[in-house]
Amino acid sequence: MIELRGNPAQACCDGLTRRAMLRIGGLAPFGLSLPSLLAAKKTGEYSGTFGKAKRCLLLYMWGGPSHIDLFDMKPDAPSEFRGPFNPVRTRTPGIRISELMPKLGGVTDKIGFIRSVTHTDNNHSTGAHWMLTGHKHPESRENFGARPTDYPHVGSILSKFSPTTNGLPTFVALPEIIGTTAGFVTPGQNAGFLGRRYDPFVLNRHPDEPDFKVPNMSPVEGLDRARLRKRVKLSEQFDDLRRDLISTLDVSDLNAVNQLAYDLLTSPKVADAFDLADEGETERERYGMQTFGQSVLLARRLLESGVKLVTVYWHRDKPGVDTTWDTHKDNFKGLKDRLVPQVDQPIAHLLNDLEERGMLEDTLVVWNSEFGRTPKVNKNAGRDHWGRCNTIWLAGAGVPGGQMYGKSDKIASEPIEDAVSPSDVTATIYHLLGLDPHSHFHDSLGRPFPLSEGQVLKKFLGA
Repeated sequence: MIELRGNPAQACCDGLTRRAMLRIGGLAPFGLSLPSLLAAKKTGEYSGTFGKAKRCLLLYMWGGPSHIDLFDMKPDAPSEFRGPFNPVRTRTPGIRISELMPKLGGVTDKIGFIRSVTHTDNNHSTGAHWMLTGHKHPESRENFGARPTDYPHVGSILSKFSPTTNGLPTFVALPEIIGTTAGFVTPGQNAGFLGRRYDPFVLNRHPDEPDFKVPNMSPVEGLDRARLRKRVKLSEQFDDLRRDLISTLDVSDLNAVNQLAYDLLTSPKVADAFDLADEGETERERYGMQTFGQSVLLARRLLESGVKLVTVYWHRDKPGVDTTWDTHKDNFKGLKDRLVPQVDQPIAHLLNDLEERGMLEDTLVVWNSEFGRTPKVNKNAGRDHWGRCNTIWLAGAGVPGGQMYGKSDKIASEPIEDAVSPSDVTATIYHLLGLDPHSHFHDSLGRPFPLSEGQVLKKFLGA
């Protein structure tokens, strides 16, 4: 199904109602304007790569892939650390990655790897919030849901300050909402205190399903656009009458969501962008006929159509069953037989496809996750959560490919060179998208919030 994500109309855990939270910080007009966001470009503080990305694809590997078995291998480490896989040569001299990823090895000239991402949170929930937003969550724990006080996802910031004007959503998330096996929605996926109108357009369905289609993309039979407009007007009048009854929602925010839903329902561009059948079977097979590959293909279509940011989250094969990258048990078998085969070909083909279409030079592709895995193998042949060291990578949009940035110690446990924080990652993404990461925006009480607390990775970008 499609959802316009929002937060429940209920009290938060600290006892504040949603409406109280909105009064404190969220949905009043903000003090940051587009000119101030772009001021750095005028002053020349940033040049070259600033604003190179017209669009962004965030590949979020929910669960936390093992960096030491994929991108930061340590073949000379003791056996209890190094694992059974070998690093192999790639297209780029001097860069070796896992033997499990031969296709990706053929496109390393397009990829900038960062082997020194580090933070202190080993929890999926709050670690994901940190990596998706660039801001540390006030708590550090698992199994609690997203809140109205969460910091907004990068895509929501983009929706606020650089929205699309073509009838398409600015920010799309697919193929499902991520959460813990206990059923708690992971914080950091939506707009948080920016408000519901900047939540992602969520496609909560796997595009590899045989009967896949995007429901509710056109009016029901007999409901033409004139009648639909009348219904929207009636709904708006009803909303005006019930202002005093919906004390837990901001009416202007609700109206904005209603308008977005109407725009999406009546836009042929939206229906066309979601039509995977238009690709043909041969191209679909090149991306892989599984959930991740078809999600990446759909993301490419959306970006090509004018969407500015798409997040493809790693999926669960069945609700409540952990088929993510959280390999506490049988890590090596899971990587070899199940996980890596689903990403190697689709990602390699994506990067080649974007280049052939002339899109790679202004499309940013990011591989990200909440953390890496423990260097030491546990008693179940698995690896556990490890925030202190991880490898992510960026490609396209002016990112110099064929590089390994940063360095970890002998067992991939700690960065020993060019340590990178989650806020540095988002600062660099904002920079590439043309937003000044050093800008602040203000709530209704005049309190400033930084777009990012990190620094742009100028050395990584070749600046």
